[in-house]
Formats: sequence, C-alpha cells, structure tokens
Amino acid sequence: MPNDKIKYYEDLLFDYETSYRTQYRGGDIQPLVKTVYKAKPKCYRTRPAPLRDIHTLVDWKDSRIPPFNLFHKPKDIVRINPWDVQQPYENPDMEASREKVQKTRPRLVMTPAVSMDDIDEPATRRILCGETYCSAASRAMRETAALRPARANVKAPLPGLPAPANPITLPKLQPPFVSPEWRMETASWDARQLRAHCDHTKSFWLGQAPMRCQMCDETAIVQAHRKMLRDLKYSGR
Repeated sequence: MPNDKIKYYEDLLFDYETSYRTQYRGGDIQPLVKTVYKAKPKCYRTRPAPLRDIHTLVDWKDSRIPPFNLFHKPKDIVRINPWDVQQPYENPDMEASREKVQKTRPRLVMTPAVSMDDIDEPATRRILCGETYCSAASRAMRETAALRPARANVKAPLPGLPAPANPITLPKLQPPFVSPEWRMETASWDARQLRAHCDHTKSFWLGQAPMRCQMCDETAIVQAHRKMLRDLKYSGR
C-alpha cells in the first residue's frame, strides 16, 4: 500500500483520538518528598546594663535592687469604695398612692364585666389580681412552696466592713559608706566630663568645603578672563 494511502487511512482512524493514545501518560514513579521540620532560630534579648551607684560606680547587689512592681497597684475589680457598706433595702409603702390612683384613673368597663377598681376590699382585689395576672410557672412555684413545711424566712446577712489591709513595709535604703578619698576621686572624674551640647550633623556639614555649581564655575572663569584683559590693557598704556 502506498504511503499516501496509509497516511490517508491513519487520518481517518485517528481523527478522534482515544484515551489509549492521549491519556495515562507520564506514569513515572517519583520519589516521595517528605516534610522536614525546621526549627526557627531563637531571638535572645540583650541583658540589661547593671545598676550602679553614682558615687562609687559599684554595681548594686541583687538584694538591694528595688523590685520593678514596687509602686504597682492592683486594678479594681468592681471599682467601688469598700468602706461604703451596702444599706438594707426597704420596700416603700405604696398603699396610699395606690388607693388614690385606683380612685382617680379612668375606667373602661365592658358589660357584663365589672371594673376591678370598684372592688372595695383590698384583700379581695389582691387575690383576684394575683390569680388573673399570674403565669403558669409562678403558679407552679407557689403550689410547690405551699407543700413544703413552714419555716421562718432566711435572709442572708449583709457584708460588714472588710478586713484592714496589711501593707508591706520596706527597710530604709542605706547606701554603702564611701570614704572621702574615694569620693574625691569620683567627684574629680565627674568634674572633668564635658557638659556642652554638640550637634554632630551641624559640625560635619560646617567642616565640609562648600560645593559650587557649574554656573558658579563658568562665572568665575569669565570674571578671571575679563580681569586678565583689563590688566593687559592697563599695562599696555
């Protein structure tokens, strides 16, 4: 079969390529890359400079260094004055005002109903209001409490004054004794120290030679040339 015929039939056969020719390629087994834990470098803080006595230039010992939280105060929890003790609550007598309101407020009566404000006996009105405006939960609690044996009302006592604080007393700080000879050496060293102020940026730029631009250089050349011509002209006379 000629080559052109073979190519013709191959184009007809493999016009719609199948999965056997185009898929399932690249089946090489690659090595498994394992995840390796790399510890982060630790950042160590620099050690603070030791405290020194200003007279002897000796490092303070650990027992003499005042603590960092010496003057720290604890944060208030409820922000109240503990000396203001809670006062007992007294339920105000509302009977007088209730009777006045009951007699003066407008009434809305729907027959054959009767207005509850027209009931003369307070006990009857109290019982009727309690039964009418009482939820199922309140009625169940009341019935449960009625089944329990009668006992005196137990009231929690009000808190009294808190216990007095026990402040921390610190011994008086006594610096070490320094002889006058050593102190004179320290005072003389302190007197030799420079107390003046120096601006490093200002001193650096004032010490540098001024920078000239191109126009300044051209102007200087022109002026020098004119001066030379002027001198030659006067010398020729």
